[in-house]
Amino acid sequence: MRPVGALLVRHEAASAALVRHQIVDDLARQRVASDSIDEVALVATELVGNAVRHARPSASGTIDVSWDIDDSGVTLRVYDPSDEAPTPRQPSVDETSGRGLTIVAAVSDDWGYHRCRSGKEVWARVPVRVGSDAMD
Repeated sequence: MRPVGALLVRHEAASAALVRHQIVDDLARQRVASDSIDEVALVATELVGNAVRHARPSASGTIDVSWDIDDSGVTLRVYDPSDEAPTPRQPSVDETSGRGLTIVAAVSDDWGYHRCRSGKEVWARVPVRVGSDAMD
């Protein structure tokens, strides 16, 4: 597993876009296929968005995000100070939110969380194509 990127972002909705743009740039440099990059960016957006919506801000008002890559996938990690377990919802068709973890589960090979010393880290492993045959 090669470390690719890490960001410390503010606990605010706009941070999801910052993370998404950095991941897209980093994975393009790693020669990840564009459709795979889109899927990783989607999962990152959902994980950061969930941290902003459902976790209390840290004392510094930040969220830690990191991503690693190997030949078959990217592992995303989002740390927040909440100890509440992330739980997929089943929203009604009329609800405009509540589908984030369902999307993460559909796009990822696996996802989960573990409690840390002062919060939790939610992670997801997204399969990707890497290498010269992955260029679109």
